[in-house]
Amino acid sequence: MTPPGRHLLPQALGVVLIGLVGRALIDKLLALRGGAELVAHWAQLNSMIDLVAGVTLAGIGVGLTGRVAGVSPSDQRRLLGEGLRLGLAVSGASLLVCAILVAAGVLDILPPSLAMLALPALGVGCLTVAPGLYSGWLLGRSQPGHAMLLAAVTLAVPLAALVIASRGDEVVYLLAAQALISLLLTLILLRGDHSWTASFAAGHELRPFIGASLAIGILSPAATAFARQQIGATASWETAGAMQALWRSSEWITAIAAGLLYAHFLPRMAAATDAAGLKRELRRAAKQVLVPALAALAVLWLLLPQALALLYRDDLPVTRFDALPFFGGDALRMLSWIYLFALFARGAGRAVVIGEFLSLPLFALLLWLLPGPVELFRIGLCWLLAYAVYAIFNAVALRRQQPETVRH
Repeated sequence: MTPPGRHLLPQALGVVLIGLVGRALIDKLLALRGGAELVAHWAQLNSMIDLVAGVTLAGIGVGLTGRVAGVSPSDQRRLLGEGLRLGLAVSGASLLVCAILVAAGVLDILPPSLAMLALPALGVGCLTVAPGLYSGWLLGRSQPGHAMLLAAVTLAVPLAALVIASRGDEVVYLLAAQALISLLLTLILLRGDHSWTASFAAGHELRPFIGASLAIGILSPAATAFARQQIGATASWETAGAMQALWRSSEWITAIAAGLLYAHFLPRMAAATDAAGLKRELRRAAKQVLVPALAALAVLWLLLPQALALLYRDDLPVTRFDALPFFGGDALRMLSWIYLFALFARGAGRAVVIGEFLSLPLFALLLWLLPGPVELFRIGLCWLLAYAVYAIFNAVALRRQQPETVRH
């Protein structure tokens, strides 16, 4: 019998790689046109989008992928329609709350020049629920080719818009392109006679994932946007862009690691029924994912000037010394994910939610408390400290969740 999750490995890698290449191309074009500042501005708008889309995709999207794999083809189509309606309702509520916060001046994470794009970005976030859920649905049906094609199309349209955009209007064109492709897909998927009320029935399969969606989908993008805003306000948007460049460069490694852990090791951890089985999967994940990722981070650090010049341009204000704490934090982040997926496998929802406060939100808090000048290296130290705390918490939480299963 094929081990759980093995068939998901190539499709997860393919979708992740297409996403990485597309985002890298967008960042490259933005950097060539407006430097690190324009890259940071687009990243802030993306955080606004994620505030709305993430509350659906982080939990309901993952749940949809798992549920679809175990039902008949007719039920698969029903789940897609009901999941989309449920997701649009949840993200719509998030859009409304965020819009009120923006109007009240509480959610003030954009520079003044982009303030008028806050509400459009939130609207795009609601629309991008459809491509995200459809991709998860395709993965659940074991259709990696279709999922990769969807990823390519949803990235090609914004890229084309960016190429034809006039100088100064790049982010407007990107938002409009995302809105167009997402709206078309939303309308296509909503066709049919499915009832909205069925999506909110008390026993609906996807309702249990709403809590995880809210915890993960809101905290991470909100904390990331706040951190960039804090850096932009206290240091400069160029510094915020330099941090974003370091994140994007190491994301080629961390995102692939996350994809492998999700697609391959999470099902295997969930299938482990005794202490020896879980310990084997934890060690295997460390050996097959973490160790190669650490080696890749070391190579990236050695070739950092060339990598940044390739991905962005050769005058970014980033040195290898600046990158050290960031890459150290990335290493701890990937370690924490091994424990995190084991917590998911054990159904430790409360620990997952509490831990969310000790990752990106803790990083944002440390930046806010940081005394003295906000320099890139000191920002990296905050990143390193936050993920050291997060990794320790996840490890301890896993030991306490089922001590007889996870203690070595």
